[in-house]
Amino acid sequence: MTITEVSALLGLLFGLTGTALGVSNYFRDKGHIVVLLQWDMAMTGEDAANRIGCITVTNTGRRAIFMSRVALRLPIGGEITHFLIQDGLKGQKLLEGDPPAVFPVDQDNLEAYAGHWQAIVAQVSDSTGKEWISKKVKTVPSWAKTPNLTVHADAAR
Repeated sequence: MTITEVSALLGLLFGLTGTALGVSNYFRDKGHIVVLLQWDMAMTGEDAANRIGCITVTNTGRRAIFMSRVALRLPIGGEITHFLIQDGLKGQKLLEGDPPAVFPVDQDNLEAYAGHWQAIVAQVSDSTGKEWISKKVKTVPSWAKTPNLTVHADAAR
């Protein structure tokens, strides 16, 4: 093998390696948000019977993301499509490695959606217009449960 062939082979290997690293960095350097919705959380120091929902927004990507809106997306077919979260309207920047942003959700007015509680998800809109959606909640929230009917042992006979 001549010196020209060796240098050509090394140039090919280094070129392919550089291209592969460039493409992987391009896909890795995008912003990404993880949205989590939880129901029936209690605040310490408050009334333990008062339950709230919680939307947690975490930047897991490598770029800063500016959240422009945080809302609850309600089931399709209703008069209202979204409940905006007051603290989520002012906008907030999430950098790589920042602690998650947490937004409390008042559960008081959600009884009307008890029949379709599985369809309610959290939605975060960023400054680029992209919408990030939470996964659907698996456990039944307290506001969606039907009241338990107690049956006495004598009545069951």
